[in-house]
Amino acid sequence: MNVYIASDHNGNAARAYVIKALSRRNDVEIMDLGPHENEGKVDYPDKAAEVCDHVLVHGYDFPGQFGILICGTGTGMCIAANKERGIRAGLATDRATAELMREHNDCNVLVLGQWRNSLSQMEDIVNAFLDTPFGQGRHVARVEKLRRLDGSSRTR
Repeated sequence: MNVYIASDHNGNAARAYVIKALSRRNDVEIMDLGPHENEGKVDYPDKAAEVCDHVLVHGYDFPGQFGILICGTGTGMCIAANKERGIRAGLATDRATAELMREHNDCNVLVLGQWRNSLSQMEDIVNAFLDTPFGQGRHVARVEKLRRLDGSSRTR
């Protein structure tokens, strides 16, 4: 699976930690979209759009495309990501939420708040998100309703 990850300047430390944790997995290709050293402060809407563009361009042709966004609280990134047609982003502060986001809502972007969880908790949340499949069944019709709400015509 491919994981596109970015943060604003408030999420840099967590992004570096999550990338290191993901690099220990054999089933993940990581694309770090920054910010990088020369970028300085960045605005979270810009990084959210960048990650979402990658997920959307590649996600429908190749299942297993996910985004991870990190800012101070996670709220700004979550709002920005969900403005993108076809994105279902959720803010998770615990493992159970990450699992349910995937199982029930087929979320394709995980949002984390660097100020809300320890780094080890974030690693657990990320692994739960990536390891949980969409539950199908009764959830398919609900996710389809979400697609219609955002006007997205693409399907997985």
